[in-house]
Amino acid sequence: MLRIATTRARYIKQRSIIDSLLANSSPLRQAPLGRTITPALAQTCHRYSTSAANTATVDDEVQTFRPSEPVSIPRKAHQNDTVKGPVEMYDQLVSEGKVNSDDHQRTIIAQLQRIWMGLQSYHPDIKASSPSEEQHQTRGGWMSKFTSIVGHGTATAQAPNANDVVAPKSLYIYGDVGTGKTMVMDLFYDTLPIERKRRVHFHAFMLDVHARVHRLKMKEPERADVLGPIAADLASEAYVLCFDEFQVTDIADAMMLRKLFTELFARGVVVVTTSNRHPTELYKNGIQRKSFLPCIDLLLEKCEVVCLDSTTDYRKAVKEMSQIYFHPLNQKTTHTIDQLTKDLTGGQKMAPMTLDFLSRKLQIPEQANGVARMAFDDLCKKPLSAADYLELVKKFHTIIITDIPRMTMKHRAEARRFITLIDAMYESKTKLIASGETGILEIFNAEEGGNEFNDDFRLMMDDLKLDDVSSPLFSGQEEAFAFQRALSRLIQMQSKEWFTRAI
Repeated sequence: MLRIATTRARYIKQRSIIDSLLANSSPLRQAPLGRTITPALAQTCHRYSTSAANTATVDDEVQTFRPSEPVSIPRKAHQNDTVKGPVEMYDQLVSEGKVNSDDHQRTIIAQLQRIWMGLQSYHPDIKASSPSEEQHQTRGGWMSKFTSIVGHGTATAQAPNANDVVAPKSLYIYGDVGTGKTMVMDLFYDTLPIERKRRVHFHAFMLDVHARVHRLKMKEPERADVLGPIAADLASEAYVLCFDEFQVTDIADAMMLRKLFTELFARGVVVVTTSNRHPTELYKNGIQRKSFLPCIDLLLEKCEVVCLDSTTDYRKAVKEMSQIYFHPLNQKTTHTIDQLTKDLTGGQKMAPMTLDFLSRKLQIPEQANGVARMAFDDLCKKPLSAADYLELVKKFHTIIITDIPRMTMKHRAEARRFITLIDAMYESKTKLIASGETGILEIFNAEEGGNEFNDDFRLMMDDLKLDDVSSPLFSGQEEAFAFQRALSRLIQMQSKEWFTRAI
């Protein structure tokens, strides 16, 4: 037990060092300015896609549906115009033929309309501190500092509901990939006529929180409670927080979330979030999950939990595909990728570049004119993190990934990095060109290689004294679930609509 505790402490310390570098990282949804993929270039991609063997396609039988995400939400033209809520905007999009009417989506939009209406007359005061923060500031010692992070002290556990600002009840939307969660969130956020609101991918939000924690610790090393003032800052910036893809896979995140959300709710923050999982399924096989259970209870108490259970994956129902994923890895595919690279860069000679950011360095072997070309091994076999991928998508509007291998459970680490990379590209609307060993649907097989581990996982098993490879930590359930979402996104990123949009 002592060794496990030491290992966990070492991991959190290492994570703290990494996350301390993220102080100036940008949200995932921020995209580079002034970079556009023209229809001509998109047509070039489509032309070359027909010349390479075995390009990825989707089943013709599902192509009778219109894609529901993403869609362009009309904005209010003048200040005196009548403000339309989510329900009215959804009806307008349906009448214009931009989306198909979906009863499951309408049920969720009705819940969003409830919150939208409640927020019209809701203007919470900015609280400098909460009861839990005040109590922590009066207590010292190492236990106070520990509970200020993980949220298991008496003060946070007994934060009374009477001190919470009366607010519309928050909403937690979960469901399968591609069912329209992003689209309904767009309807809510884009029609909400308030200034103090924030829309962010949950992973980027947690990177921001870790960066704030580091800055506050550097400024006030003796402060017992760090999450209280951070929550106060977040609430002062936005009292409506909209999260995309709420998921917890990191022990450092899991340990602080209950305390953080307790402080946010105590300051009257309203949360609207989407996820692929019910709250009770979050961090399901994570280390020290028992410590995360109070956070689940808090979400169930503070949020209305609703399921968007549409039977249609609208991402896979795209009619026109650009077919920008090429396989197998042979001379013909290489020639196609080379030609696409030449067209996308306007024939400009590619050169290496080093991205310097937050005391980190990321080597780009080839880049020109807003296009980066990198091999899979350079992106996913090296120990890169979400911070690196965020910087990459901030600098380049198009990324060409070559030589994607077929992955099994033996390649867990590479698969996890690949999923994180695709998430970053998807959220920043980055264009993708790729070549792989197999078809796009066969990139990852979670049922193969379950008993094979690379050196990184063997070291982890040794540190934790885990001999049973059937442990949930190594079962591959999380990877398989996350890759299903990544696959759906990869298919949408092949659509002509995706590739021709301006950034």
